Amino acid sequence: MSRFVVVALLLLGCSKSATNQDTGSKTGGNTPDERIAVPTGAGAPEGASKGAAATVDSPQLRLSPDEGKLAIEAPADAKAGAEVVARVMVVANPAFKVNLEFPTSIKLEAPPQGVTIAKAELKAGGQSKAKGDADVFDDKQATFLVKLTPAASGTYTINGNFKFAVCDRAGTQCFPKKEPIAIQIAAK
Repeated sequence: MSRFVVVALLLLGCSKSATNQDTGSKTGGNTPDERIAVPTGAGAPEGASKGAAATVDSPQLRLSPDEGKLAIEAPADAKAGAEVVARVMVVANPAFKVNLEFPTSIKLEAPPQGVTIAKAELKAGGQSKAKGDADVFDDKQATFLVKLTPAASGTYTINGNFKFAVCDRAGTQCFPKKEPIAIQIAAK
């Protein structure tokens, strides 16, 4: 029984210590060398893998209207057998900027039968701030062109995730985001 009490006190002390450290980091200024920790296992059901936790929809990982806007522009005139281009973009509001050092990516799930994707993973950013696969990649916006080919006429939905980060204009706070995306095309 005394072991249980000791373990409980240790856990309580660790959680208070972590809480105090977390509070301290929010009030102190971030330096350019600081990294943002993104929780991977938080909120996962007991026994679930860490990968399953990443799919949990967390409000902190969603783009708020004051931070910017996420838009998906589907092709208007898709034809069966012809490649079409959908635009996936995030546009930062004036008080924010796209974090070019964050490893920005779009990962598309396996497409529905009848659709071919030219590239299922598109990347930009990171320490090199490289434009990579992005069509536009600057502090105001990140735009990716997703090339798709529907084999036959019909309506298709291609799902995926868009990972990026926005920072306040001063660069003192950055917010990593993971937005689910759905690209819908109607081929004739």
